[in-house]
Amino acid sequence: MRINLTLLCLITLLATAEKAKSNDEVHPFITDKFSVQMGAFLPSQGLKLSVDGTVAGANQEFDWEAATGFSDDDEIFMLEGKWRFGEKWSFRAQYYESNKSSKAVLEEDVYWRNSIIAAGSSVTAGTDFSLIRTFFGRSFDNRANVDTGIGLGLHWLEIGAFIRPDVNTLGDLSAAKVSGPLPNFGAWYYYSPSPKWFLGGRLDWLDAKIDKYDGGITNVSAGVNYQLFQNVGIGVKYQLFRLNVDIKEDKWNGSVTLDYEGPFIYLSGNW
Repeated sequence: MRINLTLLCLITLLATAEKAKSNDEVHPFITDKFSVQMGAFLPSQGLKLSVDGTVAGANQEFDWEAATGFSDDDEIFMLEGKWRFGEKWSFRAQYYESNKSSKAVLEEDVYWRNSIIAAGSSVTAGTDFSLIRTFFGRSFDNRANVDTGIGLGLHWLEIGAFIRPDVNTLGDLSAAKVSGPLPNFGAWYYYSPSPKWFLGGRLDWLDAKIDKYDGGITNVSAGVNYQLFQNVGIGVKYQLFRLNVDIKEDKWNGSVTLDYEGPFIYLSGNW
């Protein structure tokens, strides 16, 4: 009996030591309870939209950058975080926003509600966009250095655009604005080849008709992280957000196709 008890204690100690060892041999993004990433998202922006009206041709999307001559490059602060609760469950969040406005001379006719703003008009134009992503997921891989899982998420989006001629004789040119939640399915795969290195990617996706929105959303990222110190790392990932929806709202009856695509360079913390 004493021998069996001794063997049981020895096995327990070895298992505990092996678990501690395995935790020490993988990147902390796999094992730590909390992690956060903050830095610069440097995307190229693609925006096509329509603000429907009664004028012939007003229901066709136009290319925002081509019409206004705006640069499609942007610099955005982005924040991401993860909370592991329980052995298999996690909550993740992401936030960024972009606000751009400037004077421009239109390079093509723009159809806006019930008016046509002619090419060559001097205007003040701008766009607003913000995204809050939340996601609950469950891991299914039992390997110490791999984290794979699926879950459900919600994107809260706010999108706005306006064009104001310096001399307005056209009537209603009020800004197009829309905000609301879009749910999604999601999956991820993370791999740690060593305690210093972390590789991973994730995908959020949905294509459906929900209330006043009809279309799809895609949010993808893939990248690498290097652990500098025990609780600090640096990383870079490729980020793609794509939205393509028809909208039936009081302040925006039309459509929008929006792309944000580029690198996210960040500093990470974990504990």
